[in-house]
Amino acid sequence: MIVTNKLTKVYGGFFGSSVLAVDNIDLEVDRKDIFGFLGPNGAGKTTTIHMFTTVLEPTSGTAEICGYDITKSPLIAKRKIGFMPEMPGFYDWLKAEDQLKFYCDFYGYSRQESKTRAKELMELVGMGEFRNRKIKTFSHGMRKRLALASAMVNDPEILILDEPMGGLDPMGVHSFREMIKELNRNDITIFLSSHLLPEVQQLCNKVGIINRGKILAVDTIDNLSRKVGLESFTRLTIDGKGLSEKVLDFIKTIPGVAEIRVNSQRERGYTIIVNEGIDIQDLAGVLNEKLVKRDVYLSRLEQAKPNLEELFMKITRGS
Repeated sequence: MIVTNKLTKVYGGFFGSSVLAVDNIDLEVDRKDIFGFLGPNGAGKTTTIHMFTTVLEPTSGTAEICGYDITKSPLIAKRKIGFMPEMPGFYDWLKAEDQLKFYCDFYGYSRQESKTRAKELMELVGMGEFRNRKIKTFSHGMRKRLALASAMVNDPEILILDEPMGGLDPMGVHSFREMIKELNRNDITIFLSSHLLPEVQQLCNKVGIINRGKILAVDTIDNLSRKVGLESFTRLTIDGKGLSEKVLDFIKTIPGVAEIRVNSQRERGYTIIVNEGIDIQDLAGVLNEKLVKRDVYLSRLEQAKPNLEELFMKITRGS
C-alpha cells in the first residue's frame, strides 16, 4: 500500500545551508497493516507524512501509494489517502455536518450525496447527535472525531493519522483506539504517527522507528524485541487480590525471581523479572501453587509482552 525507495527530503536554508530531514528511507506498508511510525521530535516523521500526502515534494527517491508514484500521479495518489493532521483546522462558525459537506464538494459529490455522506461519517465517529452543532462549541475530543470523519470523506484505502490521540483523556483514547480497529477491520490500511507508545503497542501489528531522518528498524514488536535482546519470556505479569507487601516479599524469595516491579496504573499489577535460564512456565506453576496456599488468588498470570517504550529507547539511544 505504501512503498518508498531511498526517499529523501532536504530543506534549503539561508546562505547556502541545508537540513537533511529524511535520509534515503525504505519502507513497505502492506494492505490492512496498522503501522506505527515512531521517532523523537524532529526525527523526520511529519516530513515523511507530508511527502506521502503530496504536501511536500521529495528531493530524491520515490514513494508509491497503492502503486501510484506521488510525484508522477499525485492526484490519483491523493484520492487513495485520508489524512488526519495533528492540529486539524476547521471553520468554527460552521455546523459539523456543513463542514463535512464542504469537504465533500472537493471530491465531486452532488448536493444530495454530500448530505448523505456527511451524515454517514458523523454516525461513523459516534457524533450523529452533534452534526447540527457549531464546531466552536466542540471539545478537543469532539474535534478529533470530526477530524477523523473529515479524513474519511473520500472513502480512502489508506488512513494517515498524525498524533490521532494526542490530548485525549483515557476514555477518548479508548474510543479512538476502537474506531481505528474497526476501520482496519473494514479493509482500511492505517499509518499512524504517535508518541503514545502504550497505545501503539496495543494497536499496531508493525512499527517503523526513525531518528535523525534515518530508518533504524522496521518489523513487528516481538521480532524487534528479540533482535535487540528484550525477550518477552524473561518476565511475568501478575495481578489479583491479596498481593500485600508481605506476599510480594515472599515472592522475591522464590528461586528464579530476580526482581518485582510495580506496573503503571493503566497496566495494573506487577511485573516479575525472571533470572536467565529459568523456565518461565515452570516458575509460573510454582508461583501460583505457593500463592494459593497463602489464600492469594491471581486474576492474571501471563508472560509479559515486550515493552515498546524499552524497545524504542534501546533502538534510538545513540543513533
